Amino acid sequence: MSILTVSNVAKSFGSDELFSEVNFTLAPGQKMGLIGRNGGGKTTLLKIILGQETPDPTYANGIALPPRVALAPGRHLGYLRQEAPVHPEHTIAEEIDLALAPMRAIQARVTEAEHAMSDAKTDTEIERAMTDYTAALDEFEARGGYAIEDERDAVMIRLGFGAETLHKLVGACSGGEQTRLALAKLVLTRPDLLILDEPTNHLDIQATEWLETFVKNYEGAVLLVSHDRYFLDAVTDTTAELEFRRLTIYKGNYSHYRRQKEEAIAVQEAAYKNQQNEIERLQGLIKRNMGANATQSVIRHKTQGRIDRMEKIEAVKTDTTRVKARLDAAGAGRIGREVVRLTDLSKTYGERTLFKRLSAAIERDDRVGLVGPNGAGKTTLVKILLGDEKPTTGEVAFGNNVRVAYFSQHATDDLDVEMTVLDCLWEEAVGWTETQARNHLARFLFTGDDTAKRVGMLSGGEKNKLALSRMLLRPCNLLILDEPTNHLDIESCETLTEMLKEYAGTLLLVSHDRYLLNAVTTKTLGFTGDGGSLFAEGNYAAWREELANVPAQRMAGVPKPKNDLANLPPVPVKVAPPKPVNRGDGKARSKAQDAVAKAERRVQDAEGKLSEVEALLASGKTGLDMVTLASDYARAQDAVNVAVAAWETASAEWESFA
Repeated sequence: MSILTVSNVAKSFGSDELFSEVNFTLAPGQKMGLIGRNGGGKTTLLKIILGQETPDPTYANGIALPPRVALAPGRHLGYLRQEAPVHPEHTIAEEIDLALAPMRAIQARVTEAEHAMSDAKTDTEIERAMTDYTAALDEFEARGGYAIEDERDAVMIRLGFGAETLHKLVGACSGGEQTRLALAKLVLTRPDLLILDEPTNHLDIQATEWLETFVKNYEGAVLLVSHDRYFLDAVTDTTAELEFRRLTIYKGNYSHYRRQKEEAIAVQEAAYKNQQNEIERLQGLIKRNMGANATQSVIRHKTQGRIDRMEKIEAVKTDTTRVKARLDAAGAGRIGREVVRLTDLSKTYGERTLFKRLSAAIERDDRVGLVGPNGAGKTTLVKILLGDEKPTTGEVAFGNNVRVAYFSQHATDDLDVEMTVLDCLWEEAVGWTETQARNHLARFLFTGDDTAKRVGMLSGGEKNKLALSRMLLRPCNLLILDEPTNHLDIESCETLTEMLKEYAGTLLLVSHDRYLLNAVTTKTLGFTGDGGSLFAEGNYAAWREELANVPAQRMAGVPKPKNDLANLPPVPVKVAPPKPVNRGDGKARSKAQDAVAKAERRVQDAEGKLSEVEALLASGKTGLDMVTLASDYARAQDAVNVAVAAWETASAEWESFA
């Protein structure tokens, strides 16, 4: 049975049809990626599914087919939107507790039914209380109520909220922290259908990889809007593309969709070409039979009929307003082989060290990916390169004639929202003709009427492209891009990828977009988040492999593995005080005893898994993925901590019966 059914859904705003004939279903466990251009209707379709927009009917042969959006009975959905709602006056702990309110309401029903059973005086009252108790307890157990607080602690740790962050005000959190907090709240509600709108925005690679694992293992259905192609490949089994006002469903993840679509287009183009050749042949036959005799008239009539029928076959739909984009920074003169050299570079803020003993050389035509967790020092290193920060120790030496162009995450803040796209470019392109300006904008897919749009009307991705087009008017031979795919739709991400692959220059790319990094970069500088770093040949995938095989002592600034693991933050465990119980209630006493036994088994299981990881760490085997192993160790230690805390709570309650 489908969890979600969408049929005959359309939406228009005035005379502008956004989409029509949208039909699809989602089955339990199905993971669907919804892709399409910014402004193509993805968010509107999500709002219709969520009941925030009213759908229009689809018309077939002049008949209105009523739209239907139905969630299966007894199912509920959870929604993470791009700008997640939070309460700035709350602490992080208070905000996350909001997600537990529904479960605590069920728990309150269980407690209320327990009291009703104790107070019942007649068989009827006892039977009614037992029925209420069984229903509430079944729902509580089915939704994992006994483990919900342990799960809360584990989810918060994995999303980067340690004990030291719990009293931080939500209003003081960064955009990334607020996104992760909203995601943690959503995960804890355990919906049957997860709707995620750009969930990887503001997440670093580590948090994104955690989310990948969660979504892949999630038992419910998932409907996902994302421009993160690597993430889509990792988690989806179905792809829905909203294009040319229609929704097309493809089996498989994003890469499978790309192959299927390319094959379908090739087949359709070949069929259309053959059709046009046949039409041309038949039209020649008509011309050769323009005489007045009956036979020629019959030939003309029948041949034209064949042509009329053939012309009903549609040509391949393409966007003829789009042209191939090029990234061609203005020349700044010839540079030497070495563009910039970092020597024994360190940066410390108080007692916190971002990186230390960092040495690396970026050479002409290198395309270097700069990766690492949020807060590990990527942006700080860029600021040092730009001269906006000074290193604590070490030096930065640029080669001769190096001129830097920098695209920041906030580059769109410099755009005048009242200007047109063309005028905004002209502000930088002093002395250019209109033809030159339009040709330059066309490289970034601004053509025709697009150039007359007011900047304030552009999407976030379009503003990013406009800011990039302006930046590249400045003479440079070292291009530094900081998260350039933020807010881009998937088509624009593909365009940027091709532009950077063909770019003939030196590039430093700060990004969490693993698809882009793997496609574009030739070297990778990665920060580990503990002061360490590794500079290696190859793209992000090659860097991960290198990191897994290199001894920790060879990495700049990294302590011994044992110390590194020992410094992992503890799991924030909140042990609830034992609640008052009726010492004479045999059912409650038996239930508490069972809870202790279950908790003991959980501790044993968790300690067993921890021992397995410790054995691998101690084995010294080559070829182990140390990053993954360290993450496994942290998770195993987390599990032991929360299991022990649960056992202590259960034991305290059991001891209260003594």
